[in-house]
Amino acid sequence: MKKTVTILSALGALGVAMSVQAQGHGGHAMMDHGSAWQQAHAATSVEVQHCWIRNIPTPAPSAGYFEVLNKGTEAVQLLAAESDRYGDIMLHQTVTEDGLAKMRMADKIEIAAGDQLDFVPGGYHAMLEKPTSPVQVGEHVTMRFLFSNQQVATAQCEVRAAGARNEHAH
Repeated sequence: MKKTVTILSALGALGVAMSVQAQGHGGHAMMDHGSAWQQAHAATSVEVQHCWIRNIPTPAPSAGYFEVLNKGTEAVQLLAAESDRYGDIMLHQTVTEDGLAKMRMADKIEIAAGDQLDFVPGGYHAMLEKPTSPVQVGEHVTMRFLFSNQQVATAQCEVRAAGARNEHAH
């Protein structure tokens, strides 16, 4: 079964990204998964595919989108993401309240057994901040994803222009 989580927003992705930059990260306490990263092993039952990054000019954060496939027999939670190319990566969900798009931290995102969850513009996504070096459209960035079953999935994420849309069709 495939599940796509999409909440339509009144703002465009660039506007939402700029809004988050302007507001800072008040109330967004990042979880420390240091020991979990160290104990984790290569993924066998979860897979991250079709990863891409919408490259927004700094200082605004860029956004990462991808699909998580849980091939296992038990639900797993996506806990964190990391990349050598970004100093901070946070998992968020865009929600609409009172007609306004808002981003909320998503510390544990559950993917049911045998299910797929799509991280798409206007829904779940990764906020990519503090690039360690300039990121160029057309290059590929390695990202790692930590799951509650102590597995780490790795994906090559294509960097696309700020106005890019999700081009992967199912």
